[in-house]
Amino acid sequence: MGKSTTATNLAAGLARAGHRTLLVDTDAQAHATYWFANEDEEPPGDLYAVMKDGMPIDQAIMGTRIEGLDLLPATLDLAALDLELVSMTLREYRLKRALEPIAGDYAYIVVDLPPSLSLVVLNALAAADFIVAPVSATRLGVRGLGAFLSWTEQFREDGIVTAGLLGVLVTMYDGRTLVGREVIEALRAEPDLAVFDSLIPRRVAAESQVGERLVVGDPGTDDAVAQAYGAFVDEVLSRTRSAVAHVR
Repeated sequence: MGKSTTATNLAAGLARAGHRTLLVDTDAQAHATYWFANEDEEPPGDLYAVMKDGMPIDQAIMGTRIEGLDLLPATLDLAALDLELVSMTLREYRLKRALEPIAGDYAYIVVDLPPSLSLVVLNALAAADFIVAPVSATRLGVRGLGAFLSWTEQFREDGIVTAGLLGVLVTMYDGRTLVGREVIEALRAEPDLAVFDSLIPRRVAAESQVGERLVVGDPGTDDAVAQAYGAFVDEVLSRTRSAVAHVR
């Protein structure tokens, strides 16, 4: 359970808490789209159509089965977006500009990112107000987190990325293992990471939830996973409100 599972559950949880939310799928693998789009329904558009072909973003957005949650879906066309961005002017800010016409329609916009560092990811970071970094409770997961944060910091120094790190979410956590305990101890020893109190447990049942496209609030979800994601959503709401209040 990583970035797409976190993004879909966060978006669903925010919507079910009464906050109109847009989930933006920027990954050509379309995992977030899989959760909510009907396989028999052709997506009206995607981020490629918006950023490359000039489709109005409101024409690409579709509703979902969850009240208050909309989706900007992904298709395989997104695989070519990185190459297209290279030749565009102000290429780092294309997603930010694309979202501007509808940003005021939503309380939250959640962006699910591709797994590799790219211009698409940089666009998402440049458009963001906050960053949530999921990390699996493994040594490789922690190593990947460090690489991502270091890469992000380069663009923060250049003023391209201004979003703060809202927190690190530990997923696939098993407190019975030494590695799991060591990972959470090491992460929490770094105050700048602002690790969320919520820990997403490693559960066999969670894999079947992916196949059934279940998210927090759906009947049939694993109790432990649902409770953990529910608590995570509450933490996100609390932290974003505190951050906004602090700015004011």
